[in-house]
Amino acid sequence: MNPTPPPAEGLRLRSVKHLADQLGFSPEVLLDISERAPSFYHDFDRVVKGKLRHLTMARPPLAVLQRRILDRIFCRLPVSDHAYGAIKGRSIRKNATAHASAPFVVKLDIKDFYPSIRYQRIYDFFIAQRCSPDVARVFTRLTTRKHALPLGTSTSPFLADQIVCPIDKRIGGLAKARGLTYTRYIDDVTLSGRFDLERLADRIAEIIRQAGFTIKRSKMDFYRPGDGKERIITGVRVQDGNIRAPSSYVDVLREELTRARVESMHEHVHGDFETRQQYRGKIGYVMWLDASAGTRLLRIYRKVKWRHLEYAMARRRSAAPA
Repeated sequence: MNPTPPPAEGLRLRSVKHLADQLGFSPEVLLDISERAPSFYHDFDRVVKGKLRHLTMARPPLAVLQRRILDRIFCRLPVSDHAYGAIKGRSIRKNATAHASAPFVVKLDIKDFYPSIRYQRIYDFFIAQRCSPDVARVFTRLTTRKHALPLGTSTSPFLADQIVCPIDKRIGGLAKARGLTYTRYIDDVTLSGRFDLERLADRIAEIIRQAGFTIKRSKMDFYRPGDGKERIITGVRVQDGNIRAPSSYVDVLREELTRARVESMHEHVHGDFETRQQYRGKIGYVMWLDASAGTRLLRIYRKVKWRHLEYAMARRRSAAPA
């Protein structure tokens, strides 16, 4: 795939010293961190949207560098009009809203998105941005791991969006010609309009394949009028032009909170629960999409005797055999 065409000026970083000055590090320290970058990563598992994800977190000083790259360097670059992930002012809510009133919707998911963006693509991108080869190599070492973009670091989402800009232009142009709406949230591709999109979906998948990516055929999903399916777009339920939290998400959360309230009334706690902060965050997500549903969940949350529940769970864990 050809690298993203640079803007008129590009980043134009012609020396490692110039880059180091921009990031607030000495050239010697910057080079040292870039050469030892693999040693600053930590792998962990986390459940995201109900799925176990293998994530990577960078530790200081690499994490500090990556954040400065994002805030001080990448902020100069234009972003795709169709991209909604990890971009200030855009969100899963706005992404879903763009398709809320359309009768027909197709969703596609790019397979192994970050691992598919290899070291060479990142290097070529920085060269296209008029960086010198030395600067491009340092950038690439600081933002990739195991020869690809890692999942979980601050710079990966923005870089991925830059790499995929040519796809957005092709699909966006096709969508405009057909009177369709096209958005992409990281690796989730959505198109919507006033006619069935099943035949067009194969063409979209081919555009993505030509760019070096693969579509998960098993996750290609179509919504049509009267199909009775709950419309979920990037984790948001779309119904009659309105957006809500998915029913399954709200139902499970209500059940857990109700169970926590009941268990907290007893001396001994038998179930396992998340922390009050985690539940409060989940309620906040529901409230962000649907204030009335979030308020109902909050009422249950406030009836839980959290201090007793947490104390009883901690006591039970400490008494369990090693």
